[in-house]
Amino acid sequence: MASWDGVAVGNISLFGGFQIEKEAGGPVWLTGKRGPAIIAYLARSPGMAAPRERLADLMWSDSDGEHSRNSLRQTLSVLRRDLSRASLDIIHSRKDLIGLRPDAVRVDVEDFEAGLSARSASELETTLALYTGPFLDGFYLGSNAFDDWAAVERERLLSRALLSMEKLARLVDAENGLAVADRILAMEPTREESYRLKMELLIACGQRDKALRTFDACRSILKKEFGVDVGPQTRALWQSISAAGASSSQQSANSVPAVQRLGRPSIGVADFVNLTGERGDDFFAKGLVHDITTALSEVADYVVLSGLPSLKEGGEDSKASAAPRASAAPRARYMLNGSIQRSGVELRVNVQLVDSADGHNVWAQKFDGHSEDALEFQDRIAQAVVLAVSLELQLTNWKVRDKSPPGTPEVRRLVNEALMKYFEMTRDSLLMSKELAEKALSIAPENARAKRTLSVATTMGLAFGALPDKREHVENALRLAEDAVRAVPDDEIARCILSFAYLRDGRIDEAIVECRHAVSLNPSYPSGHGDLGELYGLRGQVSEALREANEAIRLGAHDVIDFWRHHGLAVAHFAGGDDRRALEVARKVVRTKPGFVRGALYWAAAASATGNSEEASRAIHHCLSQLPHLNLANVCPGFMPRYVKDEHHARFLEMLSRAGLPSS
Repeated sequence: MASWDGVAVGNISLFGGFQIEKEAGGPVWLTGKRGPAIIAYLARSPGMAAPRERLADLMWSDSDGEHSRNSLRQTLSVLRRDLSRASLDIIHSRKDLIGLRPDAVRVDVEDFEAGLSARSASELETTLALYTGPFLDGFYLGSNAFDDWAAVERERLLSRALLSMEKLARLVDAENGLAVADRILAMEPTREESYRLKMELLIACGQRDKALRTFDACRSILKKEFGVDVGPQTRALWQSISAAGASSSQQSANSVPAVQRLGRPSIGVADFVNLTGERGDDFFAKGLVHDITTALSEVADYVVLSGLPSLKEGGEDSKASAAPRASAAPRARYMLNGSIQRSGVELRVNVQLVDSADGHNVWAQKFDGHSEDALEFQDRIAQAVVLAVSLELQLTNWKVRDKSPPGTPEVRRLVNEALMKYFEMTRDSLLMSKELAEKALSIAPENARAKRTLSVATTMGLAFGALPDKREHVENALRLAEDAVRAVPDDEIARCILSFAYLRDGRIDEAIVECRHAVSLNPSYPSGHGDLGELYGLRGQVSEALREANEAIRLGAHDVIDFWRHHGLAVAHFAGGDDRRALEVARKVVRTKPGFVRGALYWAAAASATGNSEEASRAIHHCLSQLPHLNLANVCPGFMPRYVKDEHHARFLEMLSRAGLPSS
């Protein structure tokens, strides 16, 4: 008979009903229902033990104290006899406590809950296989107290199983994820979150029509069972799927600004409205518009149009005089306008950026200052406007709305400046980004946007070799990202930043979960798809990686981090053995971002794999000229994440060795 240290082991199954069996034998037959109920309750109690009084009240809730205690003694006697016949010594009693011997039993529910912290898909799949049905399914004692306890436990364990199945569905590839989603819906057909999961997975498989039909099914069953409509999250997902399928080519010529065809966003800067009534403030307003126009014009990403009429002209005459100007002026994609107010020497400037196509506010901010320091005030506003407009238009291009609170104007300015430095993506700029984010966090220690920014600046600093590979940096980036997600759970930016921190820590499966969550929140977010592309590539899921990376490139429209998405393609192509294509993409990455040594290492490995030894040697020389300390011992996973599969990892290192990367 199997044993642990000589003690016979009994396996207790509580999922799908009740059963106890010897580990090296068949099922054990127990008399009546109360014996199994006692074992079930003790198996779920702290320390697998409970007071006699509690057991008596639970099993015989309708009896008085004396009767229930006598019944408990009799039931325990019968239970011990049944177990003894099976050579199982698993019940012990000590004073007022009755318990199970922890070294003599294995409980499926205990193994199930312990295994839910698994990080890999295979481990989680093994754990979920233990859930063979609801807790004590079909087992009713007839005692209200016990049956109520069992019902609460049944619901709690079902909830944990469903949440873990959703996690598994996001860890595996989309097709297998769909099978898991269908299993979830079979178990709980009115669970709205599971319909959203299935819609997301169908979109990932390119089955948009089925995703829309799944929404209809969800709506129908909620109406039938509860008389309610779908919630706002499900409706928002449906709207995003519907919008993604609509053709953008149906826009009329009048709705597309002519200057937009130049290939860069156009920004019109209107005259600011003077609400103070003082003529002297007209000069301040004109100077402010001039400073903002000059600052925006220095950013090569925009076409800036100035001298446009303000949105609020006073009086009919001014409206009439403005009309010819408005009709003659080229129409900008975005309009920047504002107003000035005064109270004594205090000035308030309100600035807003409006989308000309639909009239909605893209961004707005107010600035307070003194008229005595007018020039310094103008400079401060112009700098803040350029930072904010650059970032907001980037987010608008990505179809992302930043959900994290910006904080005070000073915190907002520091975070925006940190992000602008971050997007420069050089070792020096990343260190400056980290420093600025730290300043913002020192002013507002709980600001989620500042935490998020410091996390990604730190992680990217490690990725570029700007920061030394120290555990403290990784842990700090993780803590900050986790804090940001807890503060604003539906922030897709924070989810991707947490995913990036997980990747740096080698926790690829958890990184994938966060990225998938980000994409479910916003299917149009290119960074979510791009990061998934790299993660899938590292896991060897080549087709999924290529699909996600290409989708990210399509959505990103050649923005400042487009090189990273192409890097994800190179990672995937190399894992798939398409070295020729990996080399082509890696070359493009290095041309776009020469300081990105990770990309250059794939350039070297792919060149070596295709027999271009001279080019591979040049690539390694390029890497070592920037990071002389790199070698085969510390490159992966020290400097960059390793492939999950050993054969991919070994091949990558072999190609780097052939290219000339030193062994130590």
